[in-house]
Amino acid sequence: VVEGFKRGSKELGWPTANLDPASFEAQLDKEQEGVYLGWAAVEEDGVLLGGKVHKAVLSIGWNPFYKNEQRTVESYLCHDFGRDFYGADMRLLVCACIRPQADFSSMDELIKAIREDIE
Repeated sequence: VVEGFKRGSKELGWPTANLDPASFEAQLDKEQEGVYLGWAAVEEDGVLLGGKVHKAVLSIGWNPFYKNEQRTVESYLCHDFGRDFYGADMRLLVCACIRPQADFSSMDELIKAIREDIE
């Protein structure tokens, strides 16, 4: 897990665990950019954080609303860990595409779409 742009929890209200896209660039080339549903496990020093595997909603791509200059993999885990876990190992199982990435005309529209993705 690497540091991201720090906008998930601060601007949007959903903290994200960001993965280094360079660590699995070959797999990303095969994946369509979009928003996905999956499962995530975070391990730190051999301990499974939160005690189990958690539901996850992932954004894979360029995030057109923010005009990213690099592709990102940002995962919202449906669990409150109560702290950051930069440097931890995270395993993801991507199960289904919810929707393609989209641009939004306002922050409110983006937040509404994320809320619907998580529900």
